[in-house]
Amino acid sequence: MNYRYIFLPLLCGSLLAGSCKKYLNVQPEASYAESQVYGNENALQQALNGLYIALADNQSYGANLTTSTIEMMAQRYKPSISISHAIDLSVFSRYNYSSATAQTTFDSLWRQAYSTILATNVFLSKIDNAIKEKILTRAHGSQLKGEALAIRAMVHFDLLRLFGPVYSIDSTSPAIPYYTAADGQSQPILMASAVMAKVMADYTAALQLLAADPVITSGVQLTPDFYTGYRNQRLNSYAVKALMARAWLWARNRQQAHDLALSVLTEGEKWFPWTSYDAANAPTNPDRIFSSEVLFAVYNPGLYTNYNNFFSPALSDDAILAPDSSRLRTVFESNDNDYRYSQSWKILGKSYRTFYKYADLTVTTLPWRFLQPIIRKSELYFLLAETDPDPAAALGYLNTARRNRGLVPLPTTANIPTELRKEFQKEFWGEGQLFFYYKRINATGVPDASNPYLFLTVNPAYVVPLPLSETTTR
Repeated sequence: MNYRYIFLPLLCGSLLAGSCKKYLNVQPEASYAESQVYGNENALQQALNGLYIALADNQSYGANLTTSTIEMMAQRYKPSISISHAIDLSVFSRYNYSSATAQTTFDSLWRQAYSTILATNVFLSKIDNAIKEKILTRAHGSQLKGEALAIRAMVHFDLLRLFGPVYSIDSTSPAIPYYTAADGQSQPILMASAVMAKVMADYTAALQLLAADPVITSGVQLTPDFYTGYRNQRLNSYAVKALMARAWLWARNRQQAHDLALSVLTEGEKWFPWTSYDAANAPTNPDRIFSSEVLFAVYNPGLYTNYNNFFSPALSDDAILAPDSSRLRTVFESNDNDYRYSQSWKILGKSYRTFYKYADLTVTTLPWRFLQPIIRKSELYFLLAETDPDPAAALGYLNTARRNRGLVPLPTTANIPTELRKEFQKEFWGEGQLFFYYKRINATGVPDASNPYLFLTVNPAYVVPLPLSETTTR
């Protein structure tokens, strides 16, 4: 396992079971264990790594929120049976949320998310004292605290995106609870706008604490130093700004979203350059995730196991996650110059193209191995194209992103919203963003994964019901 993610149980195993409220019941013996866990700097570092490990769990960003469940909901793949879990994944593409499979999956996702939030809150409750007792320097303590606050904001926000209302038409309906303390107190289910306010408060505080983030002056360094190394695998200052921009756009504050995205690119793009054509199209070990552009990724030890379970051409036709071939060609406009298409979709072992983006690499020391992208800079270019009031500037942002995917510029007559929808469909395979894009714009006419000629009206299925384990215990 990567040395940067040493496993350390933050809390007892019972945190992985029970409702959200049950997660909050930290017993005295757990408190005693925590005093040991947080007693020195190395232990605090390991505890923070434990939070990132939790993000990489398959119930969270390891699969459900990136490669599997959320992608089925975006109509990425034809109905399929998961070979690893023996479940019918078509319930997600058909939005059959009352099925036992869907209820179990969303319940597991919910439990994992709130156990991560609880562990984050426990961590945050220890940091200030660690600084006061000089276990950590103030600079290092601020960095760790900023990252933890950003984790709390990001996880709550993605729960809001999944379980909350379509924000663009309804920001006042009940959404989710927001937990900021591990004090055993159950929190009410807040309306969506109240959740957003807390998300932005946490992100804002995180940014202030990350004002001296080493990434600002040194970029992404592949060094073993805990505080300066591999900042693209941690919630660094630029990643937090980008996630804030994503959240502001969700909340319909286009100007704030625009300004933050532009700030990231103006100040930080030199550290996150576009992946070159040669790197993306190398004859061996091409950089199919465009790793230099990834502002934040989780290190996912199960990435290639998941590839084998979901996408490997060795799977039977009824078990593999694969799109309709005609639909796939339509998405990429049959353009082999687009290296999102030519490199991530291969005819190997099947008569049709299969998803190859997360196939394992033959050189095991490459720095992007095991990386599951969470946010990348191309999303900021799309955001700027969507929000810039100057049509010429908007088109320029979109064409810059297209040019760095091997495509020719769009003409001045191009319809920006139409082209943006196309780019979202092309860009974020296996990253979980397409369903949330559809939900954000309340899209109708979403392409049906199982039929190349049909389109679906998704709303009201954009809103996933809260799990029974939460609603029945209130």
